[in-house]
Amino acid sequence: MIQHAEGAGLARIYQAAGDLIVYGGEEPYRWALWPAPPPATAGEARAQPSELLRASRALIAFTGRRDLLAELASWRDAGTGQDVAVRLIHGPGGQGKTRLAGHVAHLWGQQGWVVLTAHHRRDRSTAADFEVPAFDEAAGVLVLVDYAERWDTADLLTLLRDAHASGRVPVRVLLLARPAGTWWDSLKGRMQRDLGLVPSRRELEPLERESGITRAGLFAAARDRFAELLRVPEAGSVAAPSGLERHEAYRLVLTVHMAALAAVLAAERGQVAPVDPVRVSEFLLARERDHWEAMASPRREKPLATSPEAMGQIVYTATLTGRLGYDDGKAALARAEVESTQAIGQLLKDHAVCYPPAGPASPEGVSTAHASATVLEPLYPDRLGEDFLALSVPGHSCDFPVDPWAQTAPARLLAPPVGAGDGPDQGGGVPAWVQHAVTTLIEAACRWPHLTQRQLYPLLADAPHLAVHAGGAALARLAGLDDIDARLLAAIEAMLPDHRHIDLDIGAAAVASRLAEHRLAAATDPATRAHIYDALAVRLSYAGLHARALAEGHQAVRLWRRLAALDRDAHLPDLALSLHNHATRLAEVGRRAEAVPVSVEAVRLHGELAELDRDAYLPGLADSLHNHAALLSEVGRRAEAVPVSVEAVRLHGELAELDRDAYLPGLAASLNNHALRLAEVGRRAEAVPFSEEAVRLRRVLVELNRDAYLPGLADSLGNYANQLAEVGRRAEAVPFSEEAVRLRRELAELNRDAYLPGLAGSLTNHALRLAEVGRRAEAVPFSEEAVRLHGELAELDRDAHLPDVAMSLHNYAALLAEVGRRAEAVPFSEEALRLHRVLVELNRDAHLPDLARSLTNHAAFLAGMRRRAEAVPFSEEALRLHRELAELNRDAYLPGLAMSLNNHAALLAGVGRGAEAVPVSEEAVCLHRELAELDRDAYLPGYVRSLAARGYVRIEDSRFGAAVTPLIEALLASRELPEHIAQDIIGSVADLLLLAYAGDAAAVAEEFRVVTGRDIPVWMKEPPSATSG
Repeated sequence: MIQHAEGAGLARIYQAAGDLIVYGGEEPYRWALWPAPPPATAGEARAQPSELLRASRALIAFTGRRDLLAELASWRDAGTGQDVAVRLIHGPGGQGKTRLAGHVAHLWGQQGWVVLTAHHRRDRSTAADFEVPAFDEAAGVLVLVDYAERWDTADLLTLLRDAHASGRVPVRVLLLARPAGTWWDSLKGRMQRDLGLVPSRRELEPLERESGITRAGLFAAARDRFAELLRVPEAGSVAAPSGLERHEAYRLVLTVHMAALAAVLAAERGQVAPVDPVRVSEFLLARERDHWEAMASPRREKPLATSPEAMGQIVYTATLTGRLGYDDGKAALARAEVESTQAIGQLLKDHAVCYPPAGPASPEGVSTAHASATVLEPLYPDRLGEDFLALSVPGHSCDFPVDPWAQTAPARLLAPPVGAGDGPDQGGGVPAWVQHAVTTLIEAACRWPHLTQRQLYPLLADAPHLAVHAGGAALARLAGLDDIDARLLAAIEAMLPDHRHIDLDIGAAAVASRLAEHRLAAATDPATRAHIYDALAVRLSYAGLHARALAEGHQAVRLWRRLAALDRDAHLPDLALSLHNHATRLAEVGRRAEAVPVSVEAVRLHGELAELDRDAYLPGLADSLHNHAALLSEVGRRAEAVPVSVEAVRLHGELAELDRDAYLPGLAASLNNHALRLAEVGRRAEAVPFSEEAVRLRRVLVELNRDAYLPGLADSLGNYANQLAEVGRRAEAVPFSEEAVRLRRELAELNRDAYLPGLAGSLTNHALRLAEVGRRAEAVPFSEEAVRLHGELAELDRDAHLPDVAMSLHNYAALLAEVGRRAEAVPFSEEALRLHRVLVELNRDAHLPDLARSLTNHAAFLAGMRRRAEAVPFSEEALRLHRELAELNRDAYLPGLAMSLNNHAALLAGVGRGAEAVPVSEEAVCLHRELAELDRDAYLPGYVRSLAARGYVRIEDSRFGAAVTPLIEALLASRELPEHIAQDIIGSVADLLLLAYAGDAAAVAEEFRVVTGRDIPVWMKEPPSATSG
C-alpha cells in the first residue's frame, strides 16, 4: 500500500508498517532507515582517499567509549513515565559523534531496536519515499538526528513531538551537534515547556582521555586498516608523526585518522608523511586534486571535459552550498561564475562522476531506486571540506595553491538575483543554500581566522541579512566569535524582527547579549545603560531565558528609579514603562504577588503622566490598567479588578475613537479581558456581549494582519465559548471552542514558547465544552493532552503553571468519572486536591474557589466508588468553604454553594444520616430555584438534579410518599433540558420512584394520584434493581 504524506509521526508510521510512505515535498523532515556502511573497494579508495575518512563508512573498527555506551544503554532502558526520551551528544567536528551514532545503531539493532534517521527538509539526500519497517517485534525505536543545530527550531520540535509512538514502543532520540551553549539551552527549555520532555546532554570528550587509549594506538589501528584497504603492506611500519602527541588538533579522532591515511598514501609513493595537522590536510587535498587531474587526463578512456582547476571551483561551491536539486545546482554554479567554457550542465555531470551523489541507502548499503535527484555532493568529511575552503583563499601561510576566484566566491553565491523572482530564491533575494553556506563559512572561520577578515565579516557587512537567514544556531555561533566587531553585530541586529520569531530568538538573544556587553562597557550614561538592559531583557524573554530576562529588567528598573529621582520630568515615562514590563515578567515566572505592587506603581505613574499630557500618555495608562486588572484577578482580588478593567475599556474606547487603526487592537484586548473579569465575579450575563464584541473586532484585525492578530482571536474565541457555556448556551459554545483549539495548535506550531500555555488552556476548556453537550468520550483525549502539556510547563516553571496543572487534573478526573472510569479518576482527583491545598497556602484569596470545587468533586468521586464514609469529611469541608465564598460574593459563588449543598445532602443520606440530610437538601433546592429563576438556561439542570436529590434524601429518611412530589417535578422539568442531560436525570428519577414504591406502595400510590391525577403506572410496580439509589 502507498500512503502520501506531508509528514508522518511515529504513531502513524507504526500503523503503516509494510507500506510505502510517499512524501509530498512540503514535510518538515523525512524518515529513513539508518544505512549499513557501504563497502569500499581498493580502486575507489586509491582514486579518492577522502572517501575512506567518511564516518558513515565505518572503515576503522570502533574502539573505546565503554562508559558512554553503558550510559546510553541505561538511558535507553530507564523508565521515564513517557515513551520518548531525548539526549544530545555534542562536540567539535571530528570528535567521533557520527561514528558513535553508527556504533550505537549497530548494537541496538542487534538487540531488536528499529533504527531510523530523520533528515531535515533541506537535506536533499533523502528518498522521496520510505518503506516502513515492521515494528511488531521491535524492542524500541532509536531516532538519530545529525547536524541537529542546523535544523529550524520549529521543525526539530515538530519531529520530537511526532516521535511519540502512542506508548506502543519506547522511543529514544539521539541528537548530534557541534555546539551546545545558547542554542541548546533555549531548545532544551522549549522541549521542556512545549513537549514535556526533559532532555539530557553529554559532551563527547577526546577519546584519548579513556584508560588504555592513546593517540599512538589510534594512529596504528587506522594506519593498519588503511594499509589493508589500499593494499600497501609496507605502510605497516610507518611511524606516527612526531607531532602526534604535541599538536592540540590531534585530540580529535578524525585528525588522527587523517594523519594515518596521509602516512599510508605517502608510503605508497615513497614520500615523507606530513607531521603537522594542517600539512596533513594539504596532503590529502593534493590527492583530491590528483584525482581531478586523473579524471580529466587524455590518457583516460573517457576523460572529463571539466579541467582540474574548474573542478576545484565546483568542489569549493559544493562544499559551501551542500547538496542541491538540479535546478538549484545549476543556479549555484552560474552565480559562482566557475571559470570554465563548459556548459553548466556538463560541469554538474562531471562533478557527479568525481563525487557521486550519496543518496539514501537501504539497510544493505545499496542506493535506493527512489532517491531524490541531487547534485553538488560536498567534500567530506566536513573538517576536510572546511580546510579546503580556507586553504583556497589567500591569507594563510601554508604551501597550498590559492585560487583568487575563491576570494569573492561566497559573495557571488549569496548575492541577490539579477531578476526579481528569478532563480531558486526563498523570498527577499535569498538563495536556497544560504543557511548551509553561511553556517559552513562560520564553522570554517572558527578554525581559520583569515576567513573572518577576508570573507565572512566583509560578506556580512555588505549583506547583514544573510546572517539572519542562516538561522538562530548560526547567529549564536557567529556572536561567539572572539574577534567579531560590535558594529557588524549591530548591523545584523538591525535586520532582526522586533517581535518574537521561533527560529531566530535563540540567535537574537546571543547577539543582544554580546552587544550588551560591548555597549555597557562603553556606556557611562545611566539612561543609555538602562535602555540597554531593557532591550536585552526583551530578547532574553523572547528566547525563553526568563530568569535572565527578569534580572536584566530589574537592572533597568533600578537605573530608571535613580534617574527619575534626579530628573523626574525627563525619566518618569521610561520608569513607568520599565515597571510595567517588570511586573509582567514577574508574573510570567509565577511571582504574581510581587508583581502587584510593581504594577500599582506603574499605573500610578502612567496616571500622573496622562494628567500632564493626556494625548502622549493615555495609551500607556490604558495598557497599564488593562494589565493591572489581570494581575489583581490572578492573585484573587477579583472584585477589585473589575473597576480597573472598566476604566481600561473606557480609555481604550476613547483612543479607538481618535485613531481606530492604531488603537483597535487595544480595545479588543480590553473588551476580551473585561468579559473575564465580569464572569469571575458572577456577572456572567453581562460578560457575554463584551466577549462577543471582542471576537468580532479581532476577526476584523485578523483580516488586516493575520500574523499579528491571530493569537488574540484564538484567546477571544476560547473565552467567548466559556462564557456562552456559563450562561447555558452550551451547544453554541462548542464550535467557538473548536476554532480556538485549531488556532492555538497552529500558533504553537509556529512558536511553542509563546503559545503552548494557551494551547493547554484551550484543550482543558474544550474538553469541558464537549462534556457539557454529552460528547464525553470525545472529551477525554483533549483533557488528557491538556494534563500532559500543563505538566510539561510546570516542570519548567512550577510557580507560573502549578494552578493550571491542578485545574487540568481536576477536570480530567471529572471526565474519567463521567465516562465510568471512576477508579482511574480518584488518584488524579487526589493529586489535584493536594496541589490546590498547596496553592491556597501560597495565596488563599486566589485559590480558595478552586480548592472548594476540588473538594466537592473529590467527595463525589469517592461516593461513586462506594467509599461514602471517606467522602463525608471532604464534602463537609467543601460546603464550609463554599459558604465562606458566597458570603464574600454571593453572585459569583452561589452556584458552587448550591451544588455543594446538593452533593452533601445526597452523601449524608447515603451513609444513613437521613435526618441531617433533609434540611441540607431543602436549602439546595431553594438556592437552585433562585438561580434558575435568574437564568433558566444556565441553571435549570442543577435545579432538576436538586429536586431528584431531594427525592432521594426523603427515601433514605423513609419518607417514601413525600419523595414523589420532587421526583415528579424533576421529571416534568427535565423535558426542557437537552437530551443528553435529560436522559441521565430521567433514568435516575425512575429508579428512585421504584425504590419509593417498594418502600411504601400505598403511600406512594396515593401521593402519585394527588400529584398527577393518575394511577401508578405498571413499570413503577416492578422490583427495583440492585443498583437503584
